[in-house]
Amino acid sequence: MRRVLVIIVTYNGMRWLDRCLSSVCAAGKAVQNLSVDVFVVDNDSTDGSADWIQGHFPGVKLVRSAENLGFTRANNLGFERAVSHHYDYVYLLNQDAWLAPGALEMLVASAEEHPEYAVLSPLQMTDGYKELDKQFAKRLPGKPAMTSPSCPAPAGHLPVEVPFIMAAHWLVPVGALRKIGPFSELFPYYGQDDDWCHRAHYHGFKIGVVPQARAVHDRAQRQESKEQVIDRNYRVGSLVRLCDINRPLWERFLFVCLFTLVKAVKYRSLLPFRHFRSICRQLPAVRGHRAASR
Repeated sequence: MRRVLVIIVTYNGMRWLDRCLSSVCAAGKAVQNLSVDVFVVDNDSTDGSADWIQGHFPGVKLVRSAENLGFTRANNLGFERAVSHHYDYVYLLNQDAWLAPGALEMLVASAEEHPEYAVLSPLQMTDGYKELDKQFAKRLPGKPAMTSPSCPAPAGHLPVEVPFIMAAHWLVPVGALRKIGPFSELFPYYGQDDDWCHRAHYHGFKIGVVPQARAVHDRAQRQESKEQVIDRNYRVGSLVRLCDINRPLWERFLFVCLFTLVKAVKYRSLLPFRHFRSICRQLPAVRGHRAASR
C-alpha cells in the first residue's frame, strides 16, 4: 500500500475549503491500495478557517500557525512530516483547488510506472471543468492532447513531459523530494515552484502532466494591483532566473538587466528599477542557493 500525504496551506479560504477537503477525503476512501492523510497548515486565518476545518474534518492533521508563514515555509512543514513519517508521496493542493474523482489514483499509478518524474499534475481546469486554467495552459506549447479538455486523452497513464507545472496540484515522490530538497525561502509566496522545477531538471528528473486526471484550480474573482503584478512578474521572475542552476549566473544576470528595461517600458513604471536594486542586494543569497542546490 502506498502512503500519500496531502499538504494544504490555508489562509482565509473558507469559500473553497469544503470542496477542497471533501475531494481529498473522497479520494482516500475510494482507493483501496492508497492510504491518504491530510496535513493542513493554517496561516493564522481570520475568517474562522481553522475552527471550521477542525469541526468538519476532525481526521485532518491541522497545524495552527500563530503567524502567516507564507506558501513556502508552510509547505516545507508538510515536506518535513512526509520525510520523517516515511510517506511514499506528497500531494501539494492549493486551498482554492480540488480533485476530480479518480485523479489521485491515476497520478499515483503513473508515478509508479514512471519514477523518472519528480512532479506529476492532473489537467488543471476552471470551476466546472469547462476549460483549462489559463496560467496552466500557457506552459503547454505544442501539446495538442492537452490544449482543450474536449480532446481525447492518451490511453494508459503515460505522462506528457512539460518544462514546468504550477504547484496548485503536484504529486511528488518522497524519494525525489529527499534528493531535490524543500522549497527555497528566497521565494516565500511565488516562484518557489519554478525554482523547484529547475532544481528537479538539474538532478535529472522530469516534470509531467497525466491528461487522464482532471482537477480544478479556481482563480475566479481574483484581482491584483499593478504593483503586485510587477512584483510577481518582474521581481520574482528575475530571482527565479538568477537561481536557475541549469544556466550560468553571468548569463542570467545579463538577461535580468535586459528584462528590467523591457518591463519598465511595458508597465510604464520605474518600479522595476527599484526592484533591480533589491535583487542586486540578494545576489549573495542567490549564489548560496545555487551552490546548495547542486
